[in-house]
Amino acid sequence: MEAQGERAGDWYEARLRSAAYLEGRRRKARVIAELCLNELAAAERIADLGSGTGIIKNILETAIAKPILGIEISEHAIVERRGMVRGDILRLPIADEALDFLIMNHVYEHVSDHGHLFAEAHRVLRPGGQAFVSAGNRYVLMEPHYRLPLLSWLPSAAANAYLRSSGRGRRYDEIRYLSYGRLQQAMSGPGFRVRDITRRAIDDLISTTWGSAWERTWMSFRTLPASVVDGALRALSPQWFFMLERPAS
Repeated sequence: MEAQGERAGDWYEARLRSAAYLEGRRRKARVIAELCLNELAAAERIADLGSGTGIIKNILETAIAKPILGIEISEHAIVERRGMVRGDILRLPIADEALDFLIMNHVYEHVSDHGHLFAEAHRVLRPGGQAFVSAGNRYVLMEPHYRLPLLSWLPSAAANAYLRSSGRGRRYDEIRYLSYGRLQQAMSGPGFRVRDITRRAIDDLISTTWGSAWERTWMSFRTLPASVVDGALRALSPQWFFMLERPAS
């Protein structure tokens, strides 16, 4: 982990405390609630991995009227501390098969070992337990943390140089996005059944989240065969949504 002085002046670190970022967390909580309300309502033991500010966790707790354990390694990121535990999501302080449901919201790119992250998720979920995963696409045109075009496409050394030249930070090698295929391999490797719910998520949320103009564009696009729509989403969508299930057998 970098010393605090090495992060001074980092554009992304500063943005974590901005009003726009915190409001974005509230919007994301509404998206997760919409997509996972039935699963959250049915679960008794829930954790939010890489909980960040804690805002999403707290909003979801209010929506379902039950506690959610938040796990976050960065003391600097935490805003709302109720129900938060400081811990490493690659070494979860949770017993085997202890949880019914996991929230993994835009967290995979922040760990050094993607396969181990999903193996830990598989370990702590009971048989039949599920995890919601929202995940960014390595080949997105505008990188979401530093808002620089094509930053996540580059190998580590080139990305670091690009970030330094932009004046927005010094190191990008702690962010590790994957392609759709490699992410699928990481999620399914421990034994999860992986269900891509990206198309359903857009169907459900397009009008309330992106607005009427995008809704009209999407509805026109949805007239194409499902295989074409899904292929385009795998290649071009800036983010994907998945539901993982640990098989009951």
